Amino acid sequence: MREEVRWWLEAARINLRRAERAFEDGDYEACAFWSHQAVEFSLKALIIHSGELPERTHNLRRLYERVRGIVELDDQLLSELTPYYSVSRYPDIFMGVPHVHRNTAERFLNFAREVVERVERAIRG
Repeated sequence: MREEVRWWLEAARINLRRAERAFEDGDYEACAFWSHQAVEFSLKALIIHSGELPERTHNLRRLYERVRGIVELDDQLLSELTPYYSVSRYPDIFMGVPHVHRNTAERFLNFAREVVERVERAIRG
C-alpha cells in the first residue's frame, strides 16, 4: 500500500473517532461534519490507491464518481452529507448553522463507518 494511501486512511479513521465522540457528547452538528470528513478522506485514499490524484473538492458525489465500481455506496446519503462540510465552515451559506437532529447524525455516523470499512476492504483486497 502506498504511503499516501495509508495517511489518508489513518486520517479517515481519526475523523471517524471524532464523529463518534461528538455523537456521544450530543454535538450532532460536529458529528455530521466529522462523518463527512471520514467519508471524504476514505474516498480520497481510494482514488490515490487507484492510481489517480483526488481533486480538491469536498463534494462527496464528485469524489465517489471517480471510484464508482470499486465500492458501491448510497448516492442519496452522499448527497445528503455533502453540504455539512460547508455548513460547518461557512454559516452564512445557510444563514446560520442548521440544527442536526440526533437521528440524522446517527445515520451519517453509521454511513461513515460503512464507507471507511468498505474502502479499507477494497484497498486491502
